[in-house]
Amino acid sequence: MRLQLIQVAYLASSVLFIFSLYWMNHPRTARRGVFAGVAGMTLAILGTLLQPGISHWGLIGGAVALGFLVGIPLSWVPLTAVPQRTALSHAFGGLAAGLVGIAKYYLLLGEDPGHLTRFLMTAIVTEVILGFLTFTGSLMAAGKLQELRWIPQRPVT
Repeated sequence: MRLQLIQVAYLASSVLFIFSLYWMNHPRTARRGVFAGVAGMTLAILGTLLQPGISHWGLIGGAVALGFLVGIPLSWVPLTAVPQRTALSHAFGGLAAGLVGIAKYYLLLGEDPGHLTRFLMTAIVTEVILGFLTFTGSLMAAGKLQELRWIPQRPVT
């Protein structure tokens, strides 16, 4: 029963994300789109927290607290600096993806190296490369938008 509830939560959150993107295309329905996105993310988080394999609730609580500590000052950013803030948020998302890929590799390596099939290794390597590439590129974008003098302002080609 619990696994079916998790799958329903993931399915509902996917549908809400799709409607959220659709509704945010027009100013009249944009508010509804934001609420649908928030509801979809809430369902996805609850579905993830219902997973039976979670054993370190303290680490999850610590990560949430750290996110609040980092997020509160970022909420005070003036509207003129939102592109830089978005680039930094995107950079941290890429960093998280890369670190999750590395953690998954070491987790599977510790359990049984036989589980590391060619397909799984390709997926993990792709995740790590794209995650860290996103991290680096987003930091460069944030630096260019902020016009930091140590980041060249010429086009990166």
